[in-house]
Amino acid sequence: MVITSRTNPTVVQVAALKEKKYREEQGLFLLEGVKLFREAISAGVVLESVFAVRERLPLCEGVLPAEKLTEVSPEVMDKLSTERSPEGIVCAARYLRELHRFDAVYRAADFSDGRRILLLSQMRDPGNLGAVIRSAAAFGTDELILSSDSADLYNPKTVRAAMGTLFRQKITYVSSLSDTVRAMREAGYRVCSALLDKNAERLDRMKIDRKTAFVIGNEGHGVDPAVTVAAGNTVFIPMREGVESLNASAAAAVFMWQSAVAVASEKNSGEALDKKGGAP
Repeated sequence: MVITSRTNPTVVQVAALKEKKYREEQGLFLLEGVKLFREAISAGVVLESVFAVRERLPLCEGVLPAEKLTEVSPEVMDKLSTERSPEGIVCAARYLRELHRFDAVYRAADFSDGRRILLLSQMRDPGNLGAVIRSAAAFGTDELILSSDSADLYNPKTVRAAMGTLFRQKITYVSSLSDTVRAMREAGYRVCSALLDKNAERLDRMKIDRKTAFVIGNEGHGVDPAVTVAAGNTVFIPMREGVESLNASAAAAVFMWQSAVAVASEKNSGEALDKKGGAP
């Protein structure tokens, strides 16, 4: 059967997932396009339902149970899609609750593994959040920790900007980012807020290891002052004179790259010592 009506109850219910309220009620989010469909299948994301125009059906057949696949007309696809030029496939996927946590409370003992972490304070632009997720996956950041007032992880703009890395990146929203920072410091982390301040430390002159964590804020107001106080350290990216600041996602990428390079150098140095039999 082909659904041709834009007012079909199933179509209306799935199209409602464009709004956060309905995503949270159903525990479902939208992903669309050929690449994201393939990435979701590869990552083992649970797809509750898949809607495709006729020319996209061969992509789906044999990949998922027939009962989950519905053919729709181009007009219905326009109703389901959030894109100006839909690629002809839209999926309703289950929240990735084993990978993504919401309203978490962390204590010092939770950071005993020394994982590499980036913290995001009030990052409210979903496109920026998606770009940060993509960079985190690229540079090996183990976990992103977000303040609860940051953008919605499953906003279609976030999902699109993350380009499939959303399905593999550990991401946690915390009820209090400042309390989380204090717990990290208790666990031995050095936490640094990115801040345009003359007393902040230059990133290129900082000693960084696995337990150095950075906090990125939003472009309008920066890091929440309470979080900066909890961190106790500030850092800035040196730039050419006359340039005020970087886009938040670009700044996050710089910090994660610097951290990845520092940790890799530390590891290589340790391996070199091992090969030489250790320090004299």
